[in-house]
Amino acid sequence: MKINTEVLEKIKNSESRVLVVTKYLDKKDTDEVVLFMEQNYFDIIEWFWENRLEWLKLKELDREKAHFIWNIQTKQIKEIVKDCLVIHSVDDVKQILRMEEICGKADLWVQIFLQINVDSTKEWGINIDKIPEFLNVIWDMENVSLIWFSAIWKSEFTKEEKEAEFDLLISLRNKYIPNWFISAGTSLDYEIALEKWIDIVRIWTALYK
Repeated sequence: MKINTEVLEKIKNSESRVLVVTKYLDKKDTDEVVLFMEQNYFDIIEWFWENRLEWLKLKELDREKAHFIWNIQTKQIKEIVKDCLVIHSVDDVKQILRMEEICGKADLWVQIFLQINVDSTKEWGINIDKIPEFLNVIWDMENVSLIWFSAIWKSEFTKEEKEAEFDLLISLRNKYIPNWFISAGTSLDYEIALEKWIDIVRIWTALYK
């Protein structure tokens, strides 16, 4: 598995961290990527992105290194929190309540990002005016901890549109809880994300040769 270290060096020279997308790799390639990252870029890893529970079990990733990003089905929450420490795509209060219930019974702790809808063409994600409602629910929880915001990605955009999206996320973060993390950016726009000092960028196609 050949890794594009040029991308990683750009991230290393910024103040951002990388969430390495391994969801499309088999166990062998995933193991190689995990080993390479831990040996060479441990200081910038935000660990690894998965979205298929059956593959997670086959790959045997450590729970502390597994991040889940995908549409969350209520029936899957028990397995998601069992196998993943961090969940980036939370956009429903009921999901959070269910996570708290399951984690409480299993003596687990899970960290979440609220997925904010910054793209009016998308039907999912949390509307900006609903953010306080979600925060009020989370503050009283013992087993679910908020890391902060993530964003829905899109495949077509101008640089100006993407900059405006990142600026909006930053302003929302600063309004509610300054200095917490933003998870945004993909292989298509990570360089813009780095320019905007986005905390965590999610890289897939740009990382592999």
